[in-house]
Amino acid sequence: MFEAGRWSSVQTQALVVALAALGSLVPAAAHAQGVEATRSVTVFIGTGLGLSGNVIVEASGRVVGTPATFVEQAFSNHYSDGLRVRFSGAYGLDFNKEVFATYAYGRLNGTERTVGSVGGFPMRARFATARVTDLEGGLRYYFQPEGPTRVYANGTFGVRFLNQITTTLRIVDLGLTFADLEYFDSSTLFIFGGDVGISRDVAEHVALGAEIGLRYQPKPTRAEIAIGTGVENINDTGNRWSLPLSVFATWRF
Repeated sequence: MFEAGRWSSVQTQALVVALAALGSLVPAAAHAQGVEATRSVTVFIGTGLGLSGNVIVEASGRVVGTPATFVEQAFSNHYSDGLRVRFSGAYGLDFNKEVFATYAYGRLNGTERTVGSVGGFPMRARFATARVTDLEGGLRYYFQPEGPTRVYANGTFGVRFLNQITTTLRIVDLGLTFADLEYFDSSTLFIFGGDVGISRDVAEHVALGAEIGLRYQPKPTRAEIAIGTGVENINDTGNRWSLPLSVFATWRF
């Protein structure tokens, strides 16, 4: 006699076995890694553009007993030819985020400019080369964490060690030179900002890219300026925004 219930049970078991065998032949979907648990080292080289900030504030008084005037001077009017080199290490936290730490060295060269007058004659100033060392850290977010082209943005904060800066004032028509006047003392400053960048893989573990950023630096510590009266506070400034520009090479492992 045909037993429908027993046949149904056998059929069901056979179907389960067949599906299991079929499933074993289908490859499992790959887990999307992104930057998770990856490590990288990056070398940046670039420059920076001054967006805002002054090195001299307006003042009137006397220098060596002669009426003198200082005109407000932008930081970008006195510094150019900047060089900024950075070395950075990063670790991927998850699919599209990584933390990073950076050591940076920067240098800006001063240019002599007219900054005011003494007794009606032009007064010129040249600031010494500004050198800084930065220690930064932050979080980077990848909009495209996989593939040969990666796009990201990050926020960063850190500490800047600024060397002492001097200036030389010259009033040629009066034969006066004030050489190497202390202007800003060596300072430790907290800085913050952000960057956006894009990179392209050129080998299995190597990528090249470019980055543009934004940084804020507060006022350095002022030095005492004793060249006259009424002009002692011309250096009560120095906070500024800048736009760092870099190209870079990244090694991932």
